[in-house]
Amino acid sequence: MTEESGGALVHLTVSEPLPLEVPAGDARAIMARASCPDGRDRTGMAIAVTAPDGRTATHVFALHADGVSETAAITLAAPPHLGVHVFRFTLSPHEIAGTHYAQAVLDVPVCVTPQATSLAVWDVPSPVVAGTRFVIKAGAKSTAGVALAGGAIEVCTETGDIAGRGVLSDAPLQDTGALYWTDIQLKAPRTEGMVTWSARFEASELNLPHDGANTSFSVAVVRPPEHVLSVRVIEQATAEPIPDVELRLGAYRGTTGASGLAEIALPKGRYELRLWKVGFEAPPRPVEIGADAFVEIEALVVPEEDPDARWRM
Repeated sequence: MTEESGGALVHLTVSEPLPLEVPAGDARAIMARASCPDGRDRTGMAIAVTAPDGRTATHVFALHADGVSETAAITLAAPPHLGVHVFRFTLSPHEIAGTHYAQAVLDVPVCVTPQATSLAVWDVPSPVVAGTRFVIKAGAKSTAGVALAGGAIEVCTETGDIAGRGVLSDAPLQDTGALYWTDIQLKAPRTEGMVTWSARFEASELNLPHDGANTSFSVAVVRPPEHVLSVRVIEQATAEPIPDVELRLGAYRGTTGASGLAEIALPKGRYELRLWKVGFEAPPRPVEIGADAFVEIEALVVPEEDPDARWRM
């Protein structure tokens, strides 16, 4: 803070620690404070605030307590450019009770930072057959609610090669407010196994500075199916079919229908068949697939003791 010579000194401060850190385009509310050794009341006096673009607005000291006069909240709008920008607070020379006070000036630095973005990937099919094409959905969102239409999301393989690219929709996904999304077509690797790919959103072309965003997702890549395993799940005591039972054989999934039957296509090999449905229980069953096969499982009705059991299958 600087003071003009030739008068008593006035000390200017603000209500927040300096420098202020504000995302581009956002605003921060602070109060200006003025004090002097003799604790004079400056309620009703004006203080000028000059923005980095040269525009000046005046604000009035609204209250005085414990020798300090304070304005109401003053909103500082961060410029849409990164870096440090200075707002100058100026209290003109004035006189109180016969004492002349010099002009006081306080420079308030505002460090403008990028807005943040977030990235989501969903509807990832798993497993996918080696060498085949599949589609995922991906979306990006600005914390400032900025429209991201026309931006691009890229998916990269584990080696950094670009596997696919999608252009964000013209309008946000319904009921999300500001999530712009796209379908991205990809091709599975030719070798089986679990792969983890990354998605990235590059925000450098936006008018308002933003950081980009990254996320990752995994896909189980499997051999082409050769056979069909039919699984029927029934209640042990009554032999009644049980619908909506989730079945898993390694990376392969299935769900029983109204008749308690599910069909799962998979390559030959040895598997462990597990099932899950609230209120039912059956031990894992080893299954060897060398041709089309049929398995019937009797499930025992049990109370739900561990609702998280399905996630540890």
